[in-house]
Order: sequence, then structure tokens, then C-alpha cells
Amino acid sequence: MQFSFQILAALIIFATGLVGGALALRSGRQGDGMPTLLARLGGPAAGGVFLGAGFIHMLGDANDTFTSVLPDTDFPMAYLLAAVGFVAVLAIERVVFKAATAAQGPYAYILTLVLGFHSMLAGIALGVEDTALVGMAIAIAIVAHKGAAAFALGTSFVKAGMARRQAWGLIATFSCITPLGILAGMLLGNLLAHKSGEMVEAVFDSLAAGSFLYIAALDIIQDEFGDRPQSHVPAYLALLGGLGLMAVIAIWT
Repeated sequence: MQFSFQILAALIIFATGLVGGALALRSGRQGDGMPTLLARLGGPAAGGVFLGAGFIHMLGDANDTFTSVLPDTDFPMAYLLAAVGFVAVLAIERVVFKAATAAQGPYAYILTLVLGFHSMLAGIALGVEDTALVGMAIAIAIVAHKGAAAFALGTSFVKAGMARRQAWGLIATFSCITPLGILAGMLLGNLLAHKSGEMVEAVFDSLAAGSFLYIAALDIIQDEFGDRPQSHVPAYLALLGGLGLMAVIAIWT
């Protein structure tokens, strides 16, 4: 994948995080919210994008790479690592994070780190990826979720009554995590030999695929379809639209 695309993706992802956080701080302090249509359909569409990117692109690409690099190994390494990525995010978000929320002081910092963990994995996966269309699918999935995640982060800061300067600092930190992961992945891919680089790419694609599936299933879909049954049909169609977009991109992969 072209170096320029990865740099452009890093800049867009960084800007998306800042915009999402800024909307949260502005709307939270002025008493208004996100546009209704974006709030109702943006989340489910992002969930579909994450499902498609995880299942169709990243996991499939990782499995093909493992098969190529380790032709004599029948063990489903890509699927194991995807499961590891899934349970790792589960442990951090639902076990460690929940246990730490009793200590209110570091809550905002812990929340930033939790949301940033899978952002870093996704960034590294994008940085080491050398297939343009798979990289595009990963980038679309990241952008689709980054703004919403930053908005949720900023909203939690507003509800906690955090000082504006401190909130902006944490939002900026969160916005930087994925671009830093992209740069780290690019450096890692360039430093390793061809075969080793392919192995690293497959490992991070698998781990990030697991985290993408976690985000889609337990962060987005669970929240979007948990209540308001009257809005489930348009939300479901939006989810199918996001999934369909990833399927269309896969035609040219």
C-alpha cells in the first residue's frame, strides 16, 4: 500500500477524532445533541462496517497470509488470534475497566486508555497492511467509529463536569492513538524482512479483526438494538448498508 495513503489516513482519522470530541463538548455544554439522523443511523452503519472489515477483509486476509507463510501448518492461527483480540478487549473494557470505575479520580484516564486500546491495534494493522483495498476497508472502519467514540468520550467528560482544558487534552490524546499506531505499523513493516513482515501483518490483522468484531457486537449493536424497538428497522438497514459497503470493496480485493 502506498505510503501517502497511510499518512493521509492518519491525518483524516486524527481530524475525525477531534471533530467528534469537539461536537460532544459543544453540544454537552449548550444542551443540544447530535443531529437525529446521524445519531440514529451512524452507529448501526459503523457496526456493519466493523463486521464487514473484521470478517470479510482482515480475518480473511490474515488467514491467507498465514497459509502462505506457514504452508505446512494446519492450525487456524488467524482465528485463534482474532479470538485473543476479542477477549483482550473484553477483559480491558468489561473486567479491568469496570473494577477500576470505583476509583472516580482516574476514571477519565482509564476510559481514554480503554477506548484507545483497540484504536492502537487497528492503527498498527493499517500501518503494516500492504494491500491497498484491505487497507482502505480498515481505514473506512476506523473513520466510521473514531468520531462516534470521541463523541462518547467527550460526552462522558462533560457529564463528569471535567474542566474544558483537561477534556480537550484527553480527546487530543485519544485522537492521536490510531495515527501513532499507523506510524508504528509502518516502521515495523519496513524494519522486518519480507517474510517476517508478512507474519507481523497477519498477526495484527487477526488481533485487530477480533477487536473490530468486539466493537461491532458488544459496543455498537448491543447498544443500538437494546431499546427503542420502533427504530430497529432503519437501524438494521443502516447496519446492512455498512456491511454491504465492505462486501462491495471486497469484490476488488
